[in-house]
Amino acid sequence: MEFVAHPLFLIAAVTLIGAVACLNFACLASNWIKRGILIAAALFLLAPSGVALICFKPELVDGRYKTYKQLYGDIEVGMSRSQVMKLVDQYYPSGGKRLRPKVLEDSDLKLSFFMNPEESNEPNCEGIFLEIQDDKVVRKSYARD
Repeated sequence: MEFVAHPLFLIAAVTLIGAVACLNFACLASNWIKRGILIAAALFLLAPSGVALICFKPELVDGRYKTYKQLYGDIEVGMSRSQVMKLVDQYYPSGGKRLRPKVLEDSDLKLSFFMNPEESNEPNCEGIFLEIQDDKVVRKSYARD
């Protein structure tokens, strides 16, 4: 199987290299106007890298993702269902800043959550899926929207 990078990553990488080159030339420039133009070009070229970073790491700018991913990270294999629900209560207290995730499925074998979109329409499918046996988490998975 061949690995092919996403075009957004390729664009971000090329423009990041261009931004570094512009900053390097700006340091070498003798004229303040040339420096200013090269610094402005570097900032312009950094925009695609910033967009790529925000697309693939939304928790850097959106607290909903950060809280939800912290919840996922703190759920451990071997935890009981009640421990998981206590953890949800810790991250999403009633009257807190964030709205609780929606419980998609709560059965003897599965416990699944969807992140609450709060005021936004998106994301609407960021999910935590837990497989449960004997009231203990045996596997966990995270699904991006």
